[in-house]
Amino acid sequence: MVLRATGLDPVTESMMQWIQQQADDRREDYDLARRYYGGEHDTAITDRLKKFLPPRLAFRDNYMNVVVDSLAERLKVIGFDTENEELGEWAWDVWQKNRMDYTQVVIHTEAIMLGDSYLLCDWDEKNQRPRWTHQMPEMIIPHYDEVNREVSWVSKKWIQHPNIGDDPETRLNLYYPDRVEKYVARGGVWTRHQDDEDEAWPVPWLDKSGEPLGIPIIHFRNRPMGGDFGQSEIINVIPMQDLLNKSLIDLTMILDTLAFPQRYTLNVNHNSSRLEIMPGSVAEFHSEYDGGQVGQWNAASVEGPLKAIESLVQHIAGTTRTPQHLFQLMGGVPSGEALKTAESGLVNKAQQGMINIGNSWEDCLMMALRIQEAFGTAVADIEDVMLETTWDDPETRNEQSHMEVLKAKAELGVTKHQIFRELGYTQDQIDQMDMDSELDRRAETNIGAEILRNFNAGEI
Repeated sequence: MVLRATGLDPVTESMMQWIQQQADDRREDYDLARRYYGGEHDTAITDRLKKFLPPRLAFRDNYMNVVVDSLAERLKVIGFDTENEELGEWAWDVWQKNRMDYTQVVIHTEAIMLGDSYLLCDWDEKNQRPRWTHQMPEMIIPHYDEVNREVSWVSKKWIQHPNIGDDPETRLNLYYPDRVEKYVARGGVWTRHQDDEDEAWPVPWLDKSGEPLGIPIIHFRNRPMGGDFGQSEIINVIPMQDLLNKSLIDLTMILDTLAFPQRYTLNVNHNSSRLEIMPGSVAEFHSEYDGGQVGQWNAASVEGPLKAIESLVQHIAGTTRTPQHLFQLMGGVPSGEALKTAESGLVNKAQQGMINIGNSWEDCLMMALRIQEAFGTAVADIEDVMLETTWDDPETRNEQSHMEVLKAKAELGVTKHQIFRELGYTQDQIDQMDMDSELDRRAETNIGAEILRNFNAGEI
């Protein structure tokens, strides 16, 4: 359905049409990636071949989820480094109260699978704190400036049911650094929208001094290559997955032939073109001619499809830099230096992802800080703020070697909080350990003082 505008300027009308087209194009790519990640593959089977295949047999062996999950599992935010202790505590509090321990998995997986993921930062009036909500990429289009490659504005388009029984309406929000423009389409016609009669149009998005707060939708991009969108890790290997599924079909047909050999007769009189021979039965043939024979065709070899499957898995692994042992096809899991070498490509890819995605998490916190200052109580001077995302080690590690590395870091002056984070402790657990240590210190001091008093009093 084509949505037309009414009562809007030609620029706004053309922009809306463009946004609609952009959203439709991206939705096709996202749908393809989602389906293949979930194992819903477009396996090509000819009508002739369908006659010989069982009706409910699936010929799919999904490696797309392995490519995505093996990388996503190595992207885990464990904290934020900052010289301002108060700011660090506030940042982790925002993270925890928005339940980002789980949501980060969704965002990272989605960015790897589709190329893009988004987070909306706004103000939770009820709880008086910044609020982060994950946004479906199908609804979002970021619009980047061609010169500085920064986001100029973001459009969000979705279908909404106002009330039970009402016709659905199409909503469109345009997020600018200083305002939010809201539109609604009913019956295919766009008009300006206000959530209530008293709401201004457009909705101002400014701090207490009247300065723009910035665009509240943060873009998480996987492998940005200069375009407005990130790169999916699986789109380019979907044809390999299709070929692999076709090889599985060929293998199944060969195995079926081996299980039920194809036989023929020469100069044998029988009432049917097909000999009904059951396992364990004795076949009896009568011939009207000399030299009556029963023969069997040799089955095709399974070697060809097996080599094809092996080769395709190797291509998928090489193209995506995913260790072959994660596909559980090439034998046992390597260990020691062999494991480190096998996973080097995946680890390097994870480290690259940490740079791009880490910057987005820092943008989220900076936006949350500005929102906190605009609608609540300021935490720190924004101009002097330095934040850096801390990640868990992406390498599969030997615990003894890992402890030796952490010991060396401690000797070099790395803080105990950072050491604890690399050990996998959450910030809440670290804070609790600090509290327990302080309580133990106080207890020891109090016990020592009590002993000294008793000694001076001659009681001990």
